[in-house]
Amino acid sequence: MLRQMRENKANKFGLKRSSLTSGQKRQIRQNAGFGCVICGKAIGQYEHIDPPFSEAKEHDPSKMTYLCASHHEEVTRGHRSKESVAKAALDPIAKKAGFSFGAFDVGSDSPTITIGPVVVKSCKSIITVLGKEMLAIHDPEEPGAPFRLNAEMRDAAGKVIFSIQDNEWKIRNGNWDAEIVGPQIIIRESPGSIALKIRTDPPSSLFVEQMNMSYRGHSIECDAQKFEIVAPSGRRILVGGARMTGCEGAVVIDSNSIILGVGGGSIMLMNAAIDYVHKPPLRSIRRRRLELWLRSTTAIVWHSS
Repeated sequence: MLRQMRENKANKFGLKRSSLTSGQKRQIRQNAGFGCVICGKAIGQYEHIDPPFSEAKEHDPSKMTYLCASHHEEVTRGHRSKESVAKAALDPIAKKAGFSFGAFDVGSDSPTITIGPVVVKSCKSIITVLGKEMLAIHDPEEPGAPFRLNAEMRDAAGKVIFSIQDNEWKIRNGNWDAEIVGPQIIIRESPGSIALKIRTDPPSSLFVEQMNMSYRGHSIECDAQKFEIVAPSGRRILVGGARMTGCEGAVVIDSNSIILGVGGGSIMLMNAAIDYVHKPPLRSIRRRRLELWLRSTTAIVWHSS
């Protein structure tokens, strides 16, 4: 409530912080390397440098920058000068490091990972492609310590855009845009094209709400309605709903197979299909039989011919 009141409060020229447009915010984030220009932390606020907000007649991204809450508060309370902020804005720490960063709050109970319509609980490897873990949960280092999220998320071109190492996450430089909105982390490849959208619900849940990723020819996409894997040959597995519990590997992709549910545990499918992407679909009766089998099985295995 207090923050909303602050955003809507106008200065003596009638300018409101809330009138900062999405395009202006994006330009400021891009200029800062998507992190606080002083420390590189990705969660931050938009700061008027010269003139200060109280004297500003407009929002000019070239005279503004991005600061984490701590450094923004230092400026507000007079513990840090505008001059030092302006100097940092000329050479942002996130650009020098190659990434901005943050940390997930993960508890000592195994978190639930939701990828589009697929819910994964107590599975160590969430997505593995050709032996490389794209998303995994590692055990705590000692009793009572948190479980450890690890990930290497890529865009449709295969470039690393977001990574997690033992719950510490990094937004890589080179993205067109990266934005933190409440509990969401959103990375865009271009206007209207989301490469990755993650939402947190600490300490026990992480939601991959949208993903468009490629690795060595394998495409992995998800949104609210589907989780889809497409192999280089054109074969695909399309899942409209599933729950996997206690598996060693939830999704394992190698050079000639795609497997859902590896190493014990259980898998429940609500809707799934296997098909060619670039060839005519299966006849309806064959498709119906296949879908019925997929709903009743405890694992899906596709092997290339």
